[in-house]
Amino acid sequence: MLQNISEIKNELANRLQKYEPFKLTLSPQAVLVGDDEDSIEKSFVRINDVLYEVENPLKALDITFKSMHVLDTKYHAECKREWLFLERAIYQINVDKKGLIAASANLVRDFEKFKGNSH
Repeated sequence: MLQNISEIKNELANRLQKYEPFKLTLSPQAVLVGDDEDSIEKSFVRINDVLYEVENPLKALDITFKSMHVLDTKYHAECKREWLFLERAIYQINVDKKGLIAASANLVRDFEKFKGNSH
């Protein structure tokens, strides 16, 4: 999360510089601006060099996730577990697919138990 909108370009440039030595690009990203999670002022989706402002953080995550699938981009290792969780538990995609990393499998299993108890 960034504290103000002027930090976006610098932060994205820093991330891109981190991936360039590995010949990786930045996948679509949700960019949130605010002091903390409870005071988000602006939400964006970044695809390539374009920032699209969206209504709220959930919409930013939803559009980012869907963009990654439409553009057939891979999840970066540092956030793969979280994207796999969303893929399986929330969007119900590739639920039966093998190769789910253990941490995501545990998150999905716990989430399914939680959903079962909340009915």
